[in-house]
Amino acid sequence: MEHRWSIRKPMQASVTLALPKWGKLQANICDISLGGLAITRPQYPIPVNSLATLSFSLEQDGRVSYHRLSGQVVYSGNARIGFLFMEPGRDALLALREALYPPTRKLSEMIAGQPNAA
Repeated sequence: MEHRWSIRKPMQASVTLALPKWGKLQANICDISLGGLAITRPQYPIPVNSLATLSFSLEQDGRVSYHRLSGQVVYSGNARIGFLFMEPGRDALLALREALYPPTRKLSEMIAGQPNAA
């Protein structure tokens, strides 16, 4: 059973992985959470417990924030690889939280605009 402390948000963006063994690789993010991100499998298999520097950007309300975080591979399957962020820092967590959880005012406006909202 998976014990997740943050929702996963599907995302289509690119990430640069800096891995000691392979140098820099480009990959596509398929989802992100406060705790990490998943990429579609790159050309090379990356084993579990591998360390990497993940460089990516997030856009929220027309603002772009750039992030360079350390991560560790916690899942490596046929279609995707999951990274756990290692000590992401306050600024990165705030940017991720904004991207994953819309502010309450905006959420209530979205609900109010939905037909059959209860």
